[in-house]
Amino acid sequence: MPRKRSLARTDFLRLAGARTRRFHGALFSLSVTGLPAGARGPKCACVVSKKVSPKAVERNRIKRRCREAVRAFLLKRQEPLALVFYAKREARGAAFEDIREDTASLLGRALV
Repeated sequence: MPRKRSLARTDFLRLAGARTRRFHGALFSLSVTGLPAGARGPKCACVVSKKVSPKAVERNRIKRRCREAVRAFLLKRQEPLALVFYAKREARGAAFEDIREDTASLLGRALV
């Protein structure tokens, strides 16, 4: 995923009080928020807590797979949105195809 499409720490702080919509899937929860008018295109972040997986290697694997599953979608859309994926415990042992299906279904429900 290109760096310009990822949420920075300052973006997270700015979105803390914003109005969000939440969607829940089997492996991830998706939080959708609008970005300020000056932003171009959607931005995405994948959050994996230590409760989901205590090992950093596993957390990083889940984040990489999530970003790859969402990458094609981000390149197609132009709306200024902030998409934050929160991993659930079930994502730890999930195959890449399962992650791709779950993120696609969440994005489909969120952006209808």
